[in-house]
Amino acid sequence: FSFENVKFRQLQRQSFIITNDGQVPCTFAFIPKLNDSLYCKAWLRAEPSEGVLDPNSVTLLNSGEDKIEDILVLHLNRGKDYFITVSGNYLPSCFGTSLETLCRMKKPIREIPITKLIDLEKSRVTFLLDSPGTDDKPLKIPKEVWLLVNHLYTKACQQEDLFQTPGLQDELQSIIDCLDVSIPDTIRILSHQNPIEMCVFPIRKTHVFAMFLLDRWLAGCNHSVAEALLIFLEALPEPVLCYELYQRCLECSHDSRLCKQLISQLPRAHRNVFRYLMAFLRELLKHSIDNNLNANLLATLFASLLVRPPPNLAGKQSPHDRQKANDFILGFLMAGDED
Repeated sequence: FSFENVKFRQLQRQSFIITNDGQVPCTFAFIPKLNDSLYCKAWLRAEPSEGVLDPNSVTLLNSGEDKIEDILVLHLNRGKDYFITVSGNYLPSCFGTSLETLCRMKKPIREIPITKLIDLEKSRVTFLLDSPGTDDKPLKIPKEVWLLVNHLYTKACQQEDLFQTPGLQDELQSIIDCLDVSIPDTIRILSHQNPIEMCVFPIRKTHVFAMFLLDRWLAGCNHSVAEALLIFLEALPEPVLCYELYQRCLECSHDSRLCKQLISQLPRAHRNVFRYLMAFLRELLKHSIDNNLNANLLATLFASLLVRPPPNLAGKQSPHDRQKANDFILGFLMAGDED
């Protein structure tokens, strides 16, 4: 089986049919390969993964994936094993790419050779694209974050139930594709001016510029763009509040001074994105009568995305720790714009 051009959040399926042409029932199951505990990798599944075939009956097996190279072992009880090869190619996405890497890309991620993407993620060294000279320095925040946030800032501050109403799946996929492949020419032309620098602080300075770009680019309702932002933050391999600072974040959640000191210790891209998001959320709260948002709701929602426990603690976060994470974000939402 070969799965071509698999995209982020886009399921692909292929099927095959097995037939019991014998005289007695046959039990089948996909079994782990030697030294493996599971029958396949996490991005792959077979449905059904086991069952019984009566004589002269057939079963349809579907497999869905995200990325792509594995071998399934289909075992027949009292029969032989069949080896099924699964392969394909995954189209890189800004969703699931680190903030540092995105800050070094002026082009859409699909225009970057895979080998350079791999090297960039591994080395985290400065990666300059095309333009020589000092003008082509890393962006202060990823262009993808900037485009999503400014779309919401210019169009959705008064949107009722923002971040509480799900987006449309077709629109979400279109937004993801746009962020991956379609950086507008205007940004390319102005890239030597580093437009991201124009918008980090304060957020108001980007109003006209962002409106011009996004009216003609991000197609989708406000709820779809809002959900795309949440998905982007959730997919980050390292959350905005880095894993190594997670415990300290909980410990200092009661002290605004310590919280600010902790943010200042984040890597540059993480620090800028955090401050940019907090500035945006404070703007939303100024329109709470219209959008039905409040500080506690936003703190709870964004704490789950920005202040995530390390993988070894995933699923072990206590309600008390979750409340501390909420309090950490809440302190920044209730602070003045100068913070």
